[in-house]
Amino acid sequence: MVGRRRARPSWTSSLLAYGMFATQTSSTSAFLQPTTQQLQCPLPMQTTSAASRAPASMLVASPFITSPLKHRGIKYSHLNEHEDMSPLTITPSDFVKKTASFSSNISRLRVKKKRVGLPSVESKNHEFDLNSSHEGTLTTAASDAVSINSKAQEKQVDDAIISACNSFIYFLNDEATKISALTVAIEAIKTERNTIETTRESLEVAFVQAIRAASEVGDFILISKIVYSAVDYALAFVNFGFKPNGASGNELALLQPRIFGEAITSLAKTKASVSKIKGMWNYFIKDVEGDQVTSSVLVSSPSAYELNAMISALASRGKIRAAIKLYKTFAVEASSKRIEADAYTASVLFGMLADDISSPTGDRSVIGNDQTGEESTNGDDKEKSPCWQWNEAVELLDTFAPHQLNNIAYAKLLKINEKAVETYIKQPVKHGGVPSAMMALDRMKQDDISPDIVTCSVIMSTFDKGRHWRAAVSLLDTMKLSSRSTKSSKWRLPTPNIYTYALAISTCARCDKSDIVLSLFDQMSISQKTNTDISIAPYTWVYNAALSACAETFHSSTSRSNRGVHLATAMAILEKMEADGAKNKNSVPDVHSYNSVLAMLGQRILSDAKEIKLRGGDKARRLSEYERNSDVVSDLLETMASNGIRRDVTTYSNAISACFAQPQEIKTLLRMAVDELKGNEKAKSDILEVTNSALRAAASLGDLVLVSSVLWILSDVGVKMDMVSIRLIIRALGKSGDCEGILALLICLRGQDFANDILKDRYGINILGNLPEKLLPVLDERVYSAAITSCLKNDELAIADQILQSMKVKEISLTQSSLHDVVMEYCRMAMESSREEYKIARIAKRNGHVNPEFPELLEPIYITSHARSKAALAVLKAVNEPSRKLLSAVTKACAASGLWQESRSMLRRMHRAAIQELRKSTSPAQATAIAELPKLHRYILKFCAKGGYIIPALNYADDIQYLAQQVRLHRKSLGAKQNSSTKSTTVSISSILLSDKAKKKREQQPGLAKVDAPQILGHPIGLTGLDWKLLLIAAWRGGHWKVCVGTLPFIQPYVKETHPKHSREWSKELDETGIRKPSLKTLDRKYSKLESAITAAVLCFEVRSQYAWAIRAIEDWIEWSGRRPPRQAVIAACRVLAKRYRGTEVLNLVSRVLCMNEATNATTEDASGYTYEKAIYVESITALHQSGLYDDADHLYANGVRQGHLLPAVIHDASIQELTLDLHGMSAAVAHAAVRVSIQQEMSRLQPSIKSTSDITWSKNLIIITGRGLRSGQKFKPVLRPEVQRMLTEEFFPPLGSSTMPGNLGALTVQSEDVAAWLNHQQLQKGERLLMVADALRGISSGARLERAIMSSGSRLEKALRRKLQESQEKGNAE
Repeated sequence: MVGRRRARPSWTSSLLAYGMFATQTSSTSAFLQPTTQQLQCPLPMQTTSAASRAPASMLVASPFITSPLKHRGIKYSHLNEHEDMSPLTITPSDFVKKTASFSSNISRLRVKKKRVGLPSVESKNHEFDLNSSHEGTLTTAASDAVSINSKAQEKQVDDAIISACNSFIYFLNDEATKISALTVAIEAIKTERNTIETTRESLEVAFVQAIRAASEVGDFILISKIVYSAVDYALAFVNFGFKPNGASGNELALLQPRIFGEAITSLAKTKASVSKIKGMWNYFIKDVEGDQVTSSVLVSSPSAYELNAMISALASRGKIRAAIKLYKTFAVEASSKRIEADAYTASVLFGMLADDISSPTGDRSVIGNDQTGEESTNGDDKEKSPCWQWNEAVELLDTFAPHQLNNIAYAKLLKINEKAVETYIKQPVKHGGVPSAMMALDRMKQDDISPDIVTCSVIMSTFDKGRHWRAAVSLLDTMKLSSRSTKSSKWRLPTPNIYTYALAISTCARCDKSDIVLSLFDQMSISQKTNTDISIAPYTWVYNAALSACAETFHSSTSRSNRGVHLATAMAILEKMEADGAKNKNSVPDVHSYNSVLAMLGQRILSDAKEIKLRGGDKARRLSEYERNSDVVSDLLETMASNGIRRDVTTYSNAISACFAQPQEIKTLLRMAVDELKGNEKAKSDILEVTNSALRAAASLGDLVLVSSVLWILSDVGVKMDMVSIRLIIRALGKSGDCEGILALLICLRGQDFANDILKDRYGINILGNLPEKLLPVLDERVYSAAITSCLKNDELAIADQILQSMKVKEISLTQSSLHDVVMEYCRMAMESSREEYKIARIAKRNGHVNPEFPELLEPIYITSHARSKAALAVLKAVNEPSRKLLSAVTKACAASGLWQESRSMLRRMHRAAIQELRKSTSPAQATAIAELPKLHRYILKFCAKGGYIIPALNYADDIQYLAQQVRLHRKSLGAKQNSSTKSTTVSISSILLSDKAKKKREQQPGLAKVDAPQILGHPIGLTGLDWKLLLIAAWRGGHWKVCVGTLPFIQPYVKETHPKHSREWSKELDETGIRKPSLKTLDRKYSKLESAITAAVLCFEVRSQYAWAIRAIEDWIEWSGRRPPRQAVIAACRVLAKRYRGTEVLNLVSRVLCMNEATNATTEDASGYTYEKAIYVESITALHQSGLYDDADHLYANGVRQGHLLPAVIHDASIQELTLDLHGMSAAVAHAAVRVSIQQEMSRLQPSIKSTSDITWSKNLIIITGRGLRSGQKFKPVLRPEVQRMLTEEFFPPLGSSTMPGNLGALTVQSEDVAAWLNHQQLQKGERLLMVADALRGISSGARLERAIMSSGSRLEKALRRKLQESQEKGNAE
């Protein structure tokens, strides 16, 4: 028997290509035994074969073929003249019988191979016994013997199949050789036309059987030999003129193109490489069908069957791009001999695209530059899907005519849409499932293809996975209306069935639309009574699908309120199911129904679910009746028992988890579970699983008493603990904070009784008593990992180190998951230590330990956090391929502990990984690593801003902007090709902001920030407005005013985005004029997140006494935002101006700020009525007062009173003769200005025509009301009165003497003589100032002062003017 092809030496393959064998067995047929003389015969050059004319590319692709037709020229010279040299082809009946015998023999062997490959009943029973019994009923040696025997039989059948196929190949080659060796007049041989049809059919059957058999044995070389021998024989038949009467054209052809399709399909099922599959296709298209001679062997031109086979073969090898290119080349772009595609072609193409959607990136090599370039450069991101498979499918759909599509093709197309929705639902850019589905339906309507129920089910499943409940309900209603419509229309939607209803219900359940869910169940019940043809009764599995959807969404949600809604919806569905089950047996709840609800129960979730109102305002019965989880759980379990529903291990596990905060209820449920599960086949494993659920609840609570009770219950039934139980006990000890107990437990597991006694004495936990006798468990790394992480959570580093040393002694190393947990714990400890260190720094700052140069700077001392971050970095080196989450945690920990260099290196590592992922993807939206980085960037910059670390902040900013630049360059590279002359220059932020150029020219620098706002805001990969704000805060606390000057232009686009005139934010509703105006609420919310940036900048300018930049920053901010700056910023600017004695600029700044339109500035007011305007006036007056600018303070106070923002001090009462001032609620500075302004205003009112040189007469006493201290911190100890008395004495000249008013302790009296003396002094000072101003003006007008100023200078121009002045004086003296 001929052996396998792969077992032969290399030289034998060449002989096999000719159809000859080096060795033969006795069982081989006689005509399969050529002699040595045959092998030595010369080769005639009469004809050339198709394979010999094959191009070099095809021969290289198929190296096992040298010249498949060389054997045709062999002359049988060793045969004598009596032997018959005639081929069987000249006797068609004999030839058909021969090919039929080959076909039946190969078919029989194929059936035998299938029977040998199927496992027998006995072997199945043995396998069951091995899996179900612990001891086993069949030894390993016996099972190996059975396996070896089966493999031997299979090999024997495979060899027989290979031998049969080789016999068939040799027969065809022998026939071709004999035909070419005939010397008889061929024209004399005539056959009938129907004999060619018979020969063609018999050959087709034989070829298909042989090719499929070769595929089943995995011999791809044998498949190629079959195809080549078929072509050689058909070519010999055509060339040597077996022409029936009247035959012409391709009527002599014997080969159907289907043979090549079968060969390609069979090659794809073997281990043949893609190059070999492509070689077969090229041989078929170029060398057989494309050649004028060899094309005559084909009955017809290539069809869609062969094209579909090749596309499927490439798709099975993952070559999606090659498959699409092949289709476009031969079915779309071909000018001649185009292959007409069919619906199956579309199904194959759409199916392979759907199967390729396994991740957001998928087969990244498929998309070309043109497509992605249009997405990135033309701004069509909103129209195109982030899923390239869907975009490619839409383009392919346009290449098919309506007659080439059907429901199956559209179902495959919609399957792509479904998978795209499921894959991109959590991505930054989501796939539009609803518009894509509607597009497909519209196209079907244009093509007049009515969708069937399968197509509509795929659409409904898309809505379910995308959680589009409105679209699902609308489609369901449309299907019902279309099926009931009486209009005669070819295109209509099918009648919804039970699966359609189930998907719609599941969609609404995921979206918490309980009222719609219940109404759909009612519609199903009504439809069941009216429709007898289609069964749409709400069966149990339909209810369970809705409950499963609620449970799945419940567990994926992180909001308590959302979880409460899911629980309320599930509870309503269960009660609806129970009500329907009483009427219809098909709707009775089963164990899965109750398990789904039990899995969602939680103490806090129950309280949230009780507040949810369902349809009609009613709540679920169990939610309204019970207050505790245990009551709801008991009711559900009792209902299951009363209805005869078996409560399994999942039921009790979920019930215990629902009662995790109630230890007594957990013990009760555990006893119930033990009693009910005793009689099961897997009683011990089920009881142990429920026990572990109870231990898991105890571990979450840290309740060691519950652990002891659970272990006692476990010992009563004779079930022993496993490694999961031990890990849970360790976590319970760690939760309770007893790390010494963890160490005692590990020692106890070595068989030490004293450690077991310690645990028994402390908590009543008997570890050794719950382990198998004389069999201690072998501790694995997971137990040690749980112990180490529990110790680290309690900051017990010494015990954790002791456990690690024990692992080293036992040569046990932590797994990657364990190392991950250890690193995460070190990072958590480092960040907690950092928070404590910052608290200590704040306390020290409050106690007066402040850096005088940088008063806002916090200087924590990193000790503990530093050491723990170093430990995290050391352990991280042992982690292979750490996840992004782990790297992010280490980066945060290093930043929190002041390890800026290490944190930056980790961040750069993540950036490099993100850039590599981006370059492999087709668009930045598909790069999930980049999408997660902005949060990490902001977290690190917060730490820099917290401590005023401006240098690390700028270094991080450089790295972030470099990443953003790489993203932009990648997007450009995917679009139009860049001009080779343009060069991208990278300018670091630190080099710009720390240089002196920043204060000279506040412009965005080229190459870094010269980017318009839409691009920055549209792609927030780099620094966003919030990040620039943090940079400003860090610069403020570090005292780097130049950085503030340079950073403000970078935040400008984000501030302008909040301006109503420049914003792109629009409201959803139209105004009265029908125009969409900016949503002021949204803009104000965005502005509130950025307004602290200007405050930080102005505060920094105040510290550094940069009053000019403070004013410039305020003015720019007003222009950018269209709003008033924050009050802290304006007040800081007023303080720095007052310190530089620029009172007039303070007045101008206050006037500029308060004249802003209040349409976009809601006047904020606290409980005490301290408005924005009042705060500005009060703090500005205080600043001016502290700098001694009393006149400016008086002017500002008068303006505040005039505008109504400050209360006037004068009490106008005709019955009172004295001037009375009420200073309640005023600060000392405001009170000072109020007294001065009130006296001067009263004097102006009484004596309007007084001259500046005359003395002022004042006859009224001044009464100042300060209060008796009823609202002071200490009752009847006034604060304002002594402060006013000090002010009148120290800050007025000449001093104003005051005395307590008789009978009123809350008022002061100033005599009229003192007031008159003060007024006269003020009048005199005013006159002197006017004289000084007049003298200065005279000096300026005469020019003498200007010349003297010029003479004092040393410049060249000034020296020239000086010489000119001297010459003029000498000339005057001479005259």
